Amino acid sequence: MSDLTAVPAKLLRTSLRERRNLLSHQQQKHNEEKALLQVQKLLAQENLQTPLNIGLFLSQDGELGTGKVIEYLWSQTEHKVFLPILAEDNHMFFGEYRPETKLQNNRFQIPEPVNETVICAGELDWVLTPLVGFDRCGNRMGMGGGFYDRTFAFKHEQKEESPYLVGWAHACQEVDRLDSQPWDVPLNAIISEKETLWF
Repeated sequence: MSDLTAVPAKLLRTSLRERRNLLSHQQQKHNEEKALLQVQKLLAQENLQTPLNIGLFLSQDGELGTGKVIEYLWSQTEHKVFLPILAEDNHMFFGEYRPETKLQNNRFQIPEPVNETVICAGELDWVLTPLVGFDRCGNRMGMGGGFYDRTFAFKHEQKEESPYLVGWAHACQEVDRLDSQPWDVPLNAIISEKETLWF
């Protein structure tokens, strides 16, 4: 971790993306396997035995891999996996993702489920969210589009606990402090290859 708090947001975002892309294939694989262990411990808790609706994403651009978590949820649990579907108003819905699900690219060339059950964000129990950077106060830096903040804004308005927003990141994406805005929706936790950090 380093102090990048004085760096403008655009440059900080670029720096953190470069940082995760510098990880070797072996480091990426190791981090994904260690982070999966954190998920397994979390889901093994007694109060999480009921099948959950879990929002995920398909990792890219050096992001902490999600493939092993998805495979684990499919093969070892009764939980349902959902992926984001971008709506025209730049909010997101979530489509169920199963092994046989067909995918098609959205306008950002990100694969989305086709012809599957679609639910709104409030129907999810847990969401593993992508991010570029995070701090230990629960602040998250995304790609700058605001899709997650818009989609989960109801957590501000209704003071809803659920769904739990869990950042999914390499530990090297941590910074000392991120500036937050009133519209930012804070994370409930972060999972990295090193730990599960609750806020």
